[in-house]
Amino acid sequence: MRLNILAFAAGILGLQLQPTLPAWEPWLAAGLLLALPGLFWRKRPWPMLAVAGCVAIGFSWAGWRAETRLADRLDAEWEGRDVEVVGVVAGLPQAFAGGTRFEFDVSGVQAGALVPGRIMLSWYPGRGAAEAAEPPALRAGERWRFTVRLKRPHGNANPGVFDYEAWLLERNIRATGYIRATPPQRLADMVWRPGYVVERFRQTVRDSFGRMLPEAEYPFAGVLVALAVGDQKAIQGGKSELKTELVT
Repeated sequence: MRLNILAFAAGILGLQLQPTLPAWEPWLAAGLLLALPGLFWRKRPWPMLAVAGCVAIGFSWAGWRAETRLADRLDAEWEGRDVEVVGVVAGLPQAFAGGTRFEFDVSGVQAGALVPGRIMLSWYPGRGAAEAAEPPALRAGERWRFTVRLKRPHGNANPGVFDYEAWLLERNIRATGYIRATPPQRLADMVWRPGYVVERFRQTVRDSFGRMLPEAEYPFAGVLVALAVGDQKAIQGGKSELKTELVT
């Protein structure tokens, strides 16, 4: 059994090394054909064929998961167009020089639009009549209705530089965009789900640090925030600041 588990893990690793995403269905069929006889016959060569089957099943499982993950994407037809979305502020809102940025779980869209389940939104104030007004104090867990303009993630692929596109994919963020001038609507002060409750608690702790330890007087307060709630973006001069600049 241990050998079969290791073989399954090896199949998953093998998928990660592929230059392109292959079809997973043939690998699953081959894996089942090889593995099933080994469950009933213990004589050679069936156990070794079962190990090979577990490799193929692991490979197909990783391929299926990757295909499912990549399928949640912004449709090209809706890139750069205004679309109305309803959802929840899913993470800690981050203030930056040009506005506020936050992760947003989409629960509803206007008819016909194809939008990923999680997106990254920026709220830019004061950029003319075409942009949204001054953003309010956003709180994690709030439900909002926005009119947004989205694009698919793109980042630099140069060796040794921060890979913004991969960073978004790790967090299952499949589109980025900004809020348009149509007046946003706060639909609920709190959506009571465990993940959102945790994020609201983290934000409360972070805000408390901000009130008690103003950044102007305590330049290293961001380190304490990072240690307390894991918000590394509060640390000045770190990699998180580079991420913020790339997103902007």
